[in-house]
Amino acid sequence: MPRRPKVPIQNRSHSGWWIFREVQQWVSNRQKSLSEGSRCPVWENTRLIRARSRDEAYRKALRIARAGLPSKTDGGEWRFAGISLLLPVYEDLEDGAEILWTDLGRLSVKQIKGLVKSRKQLPVFDDRDDR
Repeated sequence: MPRRPKVPIQNRSHSGWWIFREVQQWVSNRQKSLSEGSRCPVWENTRLIRARSRDEAYRKALRIARAGLPSKTDGGEWRFAGISLLLPVYEDLEDGAEILWTDLGRLSVKQIKGLVKSRKQLPVFDDRDDR
């Protein structure tokens, strides 16, 4: 009997927590359906879920993301487009826990300085209504 391949450590969540992003797209009543070249507003929500495995996390992410969609209004509807990200949370959730990481490769000092934001450049401190 063939053995199931072992899931690499970077694809497992020892904490039981997972992060996923759901993609929603707006379709106006005028559009009815979307072709590959159609442009429409898109919203990406990042969510936190608990699951024992990546397969369970994927199924749960789909279920949660699809809940309440399509969401119809007079002008059109928000539709579920899919899942854009599913990542394990490696540490138990507590103040300061690392939940995401990205290997950015080799960068110049100038590129590194370009990544870093001052307090006022962080989106969380932008209180304008016109964003």
